[in-house]
Amino acid sequence: MCKLRIIWLSNKVQSNTDRGTTGTWLDAMAHGLLQSGEVELGNIAMGAMSQTTRQDCGAIRQWIIPSRSQQRNGLLVARYISEIAHAVQEFSPDLVHVWGTESFWGLLTARGIIQYPALLEMQGLKGAIARVFAGGLSVRQQLACVGLKEILRRSTIFQGRRQFKDWGRVEREIIAGHRFITAQSMWLEAQIRAVNRDCQIFHNDFALREPFYAAESWRNPKNNVVFCSASYPSPFKGVHIAIRAIAILKERFPKIQLRIAGALQRHGIRQEGYVAWLNREARQLGVETNLRWLGPLTADQIVAELQQSSATLLPTFIEAYCLALAEAMIIGAPSVVSFVGGASLLARDEESALFFPPGDEAMCAYQLARLLTDRDLAERLSRKAREVALVRNDPQRIVENQLAIYRQVIGASGGKVES
Repeated sequence: MCKLRIIWLSNKVQSNTDRGTTGTWLDAMAHGLLQSGEVELGNIAMGAMSQTTRQDCGAIRQWIIPSRSQQRNGLLVARYISEIAHAVQEFSPDLVHVWGTESFWGLLTARGIIQYPALLEMQGLKGAIARVFAGGLSVRQQLACVGLKEILRRSTIFQGRRQFKDWGRVEREIIAGHRFITAQSMWLEAQIRAVNRDCQIFHNDFALREPFYAAESWRNPKNNVVFCSASYPSPFKGVHIAIRAIAILKERFPKIQLRIAGALQRHGIRQEGYVAWLNREARQLGVETNLRWLGPLTADQIVAELQQSSATLLPTFIEAYCLALAEAMIIGAPSVVSFVGGASLLARDEESALFFPPGDEAMCAYQLARLLTDRDLAERLSRKAREVALVRNDPQRIVENQLAIYRQVIGASGGKVES
C-alpha cells in the first residue's frame, strides 16, 4: 500500500528533545503516524533561523522558516511565501494539514496560494480569547502590569487584547476558506459553525506524550501540595486566581504549596509585566513562600509533579480543549478546573473533576479544600478520570482516526487513496 504523503504547516519545530513547550500534541501525533508505517510526513514551521533551512527530524522532512518572517501584524513577509510554496511543491503532498488558526499558515491554503487538498485543525482561537484576555483584572490592575518591557515592545494587556481581537478577523477568513476542519470539542465546533456552516467537521482528540501512557496511576500522597501549569504569561490563563485561592486556604492549611509550571519567571527586563505583578500580589497576600515556580517541564517532570500532588488546579478563563486536564486525568490526578470551553467537556463535575466558575477564587479554594480533606472523594475522582482518559486519549485510536480523516479528505478532494 502506498503511504500517504502529508505535510504539516505548524508553529512547532519537530525535535527529538522534549523542551516542555506548547504544542506537545504535535510531537505525539507525529510519532504515532510514523509508527503506523502508513505516512510519509513533512513539516514546515517557524524557528530561530536567519534563513529558510532544511532540518529533518528522523524520518520527518522539515523546513524551518525564520521567525522574523512574520510582520508585526502577524502576516507573512512576502519573500517567504514563495519559499514555503516551493517546499510544499518539493514534498508533493497528498494533503496539507494546517495546525491552528493562530498564525498565518491557514491563509496560504484558504487563499489558494498553496493548491493542494487541505485540512485545517483547530487549536486555540485568538478572537475568542480576546474577550477574556484580561482575566478579570481591573483597569488599575492591568496598568500595574505595565513594565519597561511592555512599553518598549508595545505589549501591554490592552495592546495584547487588541491584537487578539484584530486577528479574529483573520481567523474567520481562515475558517471560512476551508472545506475540511478538525475540532476536538463541541465548543470548537460551535465556533466553527458560527463562521462556516458548509464545511465538513471531523472530530479527534489530542495524543499525549509517551510518559503519560507509561506512568503509574496517581496514589494519594496525602499532602497539601497543589500543582498548576500555565503555558503563557497572560492573565487569561488565570494564575492570579490560583494565587488568590491559595491565600484563602493558607489560614486553614498554613503549609499549603502551589507548584506552578511554565516558562513564566524571567530576570530583569525580560520579565513579563503580568508575572512581575503576580509576584507583588503574592507578597501582598502573604503567600510568596507558599509558591514554587518550576519553569518549563518535560513530560516526565509533569508526571512526577502530578503524582506528588494532592490536587491539580487549572484556573484558565478559556480553553479549546485543555491538554493539561487530559494529562492529569490519564494519570488519575484529581483536578479542580474552571468550567470553560473544551475543558468543561473533558470531565464531568463531581464524577471525574471538580469545576468552579472562571475567576471565582472562593469557589476554587472551596473545591481544592474538598480534595485536600476528603480522601474518598479524591480517590473516586481519580479512578473515574483515569478510566475516561484511557479510552478517550488512547493513542492507537487517535492515530487510526487521524489516518481515516486523511483518507476521507484526500478521497473527497479527488485524490486516490488505497484502503
